[in-house]
Amino acid sequence: MKKYAIMKTVTYIGGSDYTMATIKEVAQLAGVSVATVSRVINNNGYVKADTKLQIEQAIKQLNYKPNEAARTLFKKKSKIIGLLLPDISNPFFMLIARGVEDIALKHGFQVLIGNSDNSLEKAKGYINTFNSHNCIGIISTAFDHHSITELIATQSLPVVFVDRLNKEQNGISTNHYRGGELQAQIVINGDAQHVLLLHEDLTIETFKLRYKGAKHVLEQVNIKVIDCPVSTLQDAKLFETILTTQYIDSIICSNDMIAIQVLGMIQQLNYKVPEAIQIVGYDNIPFSKMTYPQITTVDQSAYRLGTTAVSKLLNIDEADCEQIKLIIKKRQSTRN
Repeated sequence: MKKYAIMKTVTYIGGSDYTMATIKEVAQLAGVSVATVSRVINNNGYVKADTKLQIEQAIKQLNYKPNEAARTLFKKKSKIIGLLLPDISNPFFMLIARGVEDIALKHGFQVLIGNSDNSLEKAKGYINTFNSHNCIGIISTAFDHHSITELIATQSLPVVFVDRLNKEQNGISTNHYRGGELQAQIVINGDAQHVLLLHEDLTIETFKLRYKGAKHVLEQVNIKVIDCPVSTLQDAKLFETILTTQYIDSIICSNDMIAIQVLGMIQQLNYKVPEAIQIVGYDNIPFSKMTYPQITTVDQSAYRLGTTAVSKLLNIDEADCEQIKLIIKKRQSTRN
């Protein structure tokens, strides 16, 4: 644990200097975020026992005295939870929102939803709104724009991240590496020989883990892997060239929306699914059952991610564990 010697010196009228620690210095000494320290001080929200002990030791070492006026204000928080999402038009995030709302209402809370469109400025605006409404905390997913995630993490409000785990923050997620392994196993069971791995931004941990999990399993059994970013789909001719020159017989997609797009494109090219090319998605959104053939996918229970996030934020006993089990949904887009 690093030691920090940053202190504020206050001079009292007619008196001597007094060194006063800040909550930020407590966070630095304990090696956690300001929000985590705030949860311990206000006894609100879940904090691991060992992390709580580190914070308590830092408070004692720095002789930190919480601002009583701020604590009084904290106790006047409204019964509102702030939910910040990158794109509410995405069915996966809609399911998370439904899960958040259902369990929040059950416990007497309302949900204020912010749709940032992955815009830092919009995210700042919504966070200001959450603060002005005295929200008791924020539930948020990972963002393509890393500055947004960092901005959320620095808030003094309790924060629970969904679909993302972080050492310094509360989080609810699934095992994304295992999810990629399951996708690979599905196409292997369908006698895959040449697999196209369509991936999203690999700087985002969830997509990177799925990609690595799938690629590892496929390479272990000497299956040829061709990996391409999803932006490849914007060029129909390039996509067709990859299919024909690489003899693609299976496609692993990073989510169901991409799988649905791929299904339409290869059907327009007169490929039969799954006989010629099999497709695997991820998320199990409702639309994955509305295509023909229906999409085989890995269900990461978006609704349960939402309900569990609220339970974790409110520190409710019925909260599930941080990692939710993945389930394969075998349908008609893959071979037996």
